[in-house]
Amino acid sequence: MSYVKFLLLALLLISSQSFVLGQEPAPQETSGKSMVDFGLEGMLGVSVGPDFYAVNVGGPSLFLNINPDWKVGVGALPSLYVYEGKLGARLGVAPRVDYRKLAFFVPFFHMDSQDQWVWSVGMGYKFH
Repeated sequence: MSYVKFLLLALLLISSQSFVLGQEPAPQETSGKSMVDFGLEGMLGVSVGPDFYAVNVGGPSLFLNINPDWKVGVGALPSLYVYEGKLGARLGVAPRVDYRKLAFFVPFFHMDSQDQWVWSVGMGYKFH
């Protein structure tokens, strides 16, 4: 149950920043010329598992765009984690479902010293 409380608190903290991070610039008028549009999309999230807590950022991902609101995919999640009381950094692999500006993911991390996989469940906020 404490995992759920931690995840809800983290989501509340992330969504409270949405007014700043979620603002998109007003569209600018252009002359009839074609413009190349560049942008960055990122994701910041938290995930929790059995004796495992992590702060995750969105890494490279492959997505299937179902419609403008929904995406389904798999990707890499560079993460800072606490596992069994020890702090570390690791790249996780996760299936991911995005709905508008929210990302839901289930990252898996390989722990070399124990030769085992550790899983967690997470939620994040996407920004542009």
